[in-house]
Amino acid sequence: MDAEGFHERTPCPVCESEDTVTFYYDEGFTELECPACGYRSDAEEIAALHRFAGDVLEKRRFEPAIPDPKFPLRSMKA
Repeated sequence: MDAEGFHERTPCPVCESEDTVTFYYDEGFTELECPACGYRSDAEEIAALHRFAGDVLEKRRFEPAIPDPKFPLRSMKA
């Protein structure tokens, strides 16, 4: 996902600076960044990605309905 950035003098929605960079992606979307105040139009999406790390949760260990036998078991030899 490479983007091309252009200084188009789009006003920043936070500080109203016109020293912003508009990035155009091949996928069809744009992002706005302001070096003056640090505003990024994709900040919420990036925060959501960090919040939901996608960790794989392990299942609970299976507990058999039949209890273990009370007599010792031997291992088999081949």
